[in-house]
Amino acid sequence: MLDMLNLGQNWIPAAMFAAAMLLAIPGTLSFMRNVRAKDEVSRRLERRGQGFDQPKKRASVVDEVVASFASKAAPTDEEEMSAARARLVQAGFTHPSAVGRYYLVRLVCVVAPQLVLLLALPYMGGLPQLAPLLGSVGLVLAGLIGPTLYIDQRISKRRDQCSAGFPDMMDLMVACVEAGLSLDAAVQRVGEELETRHPVIADHMRKLSLELRAGKARKTAWRSFADRMDLEEAGSLATMLRQAEEMGTSLGATLRIFSADMRQRRILMAEERAMALPAKLTLPLIFFVFPVLLGVLTLPAVVKIQSVMG
Repeated sequence: MLDMLNLGQNWIPAAMFAAAMLLAIPGTLSFMRNVRAKDEVSRRLERRGQGFDQPKKRASVVDEVVASFASKAAPTDEEEMSAARARLVQAGFTHPSAVGRYYLVRLVCVVAPQLVLLLALPYMGGLPQLAPLLGSVGLVLAGLIGPTLYIDQRISKRRDQCSAGFPDMMDLMVACVEAGLSLDAAVQRVGEELETRHPVIADHMRKLSLELRAGKARKTAWRSFADRMDLEEAGSLATMLRQAEEMGTSLGATLRIFSADMRQRRILMAEERAMALPAKLTLPLIFFVFPVLLGVLTLPAVVKIQSVMG
């Protein structure tokens, strides 16, 4: 009986401690949720503070030198400048001197390897006579093609990111418009909400909001938005908004239909990729899996035959 009483007295503090821990869990979760909400508010305030009211930082000497060389390296043809600027904007380089810096980088990629090759010529005595010439031609081609390939890769990557987040953007647009916001306010709000999950789309939405606030025509601003994003869906959205504005149809209903179409299109794209997966796995199965299975199945028989014949 005394042992049972002692056992019961020992269980009382443990039970009280467990009850205290259970009661502390909701408070701990609430505290962590408040901390995360506070951090999110701080990030939004920091983003809002990065506006036109802040004084511009003074450029360093290196930046000024690079900018001066970049302005000299930029082409003088307006059409070529416009085409290069459009490609760089699609790649995410929106600096005013981005075109000049791009051509300066191309020039450096062509000249710098040639200088290195020239310095390395005394140490290349054992190679054939045509090897330095072929190496120089190869380095020139690599210097000319390399920056272009890098820009193309960035454009493709940003286009894929925009395509993946475009249905989410449309869902938020529908929610904001049906909640009572105007289209311009909805653009600004959606850009703020997509800052963390889809920063590329948020950047495009921020530029669109600035153009609308600056007084640019809505259809022109949306067409520029579609050209910068370089997506078929964005072009269709710009055309749909222009037609809705001209015909006076309901904007909320139009956006809801377009958003449903985007979700259906994303489902179809996922199904298309899933159906193409078996065909893409055929070659890896033939070259990697099938030889291993063949070896596993035939090796014991080969060993058995060798032992019997021996």
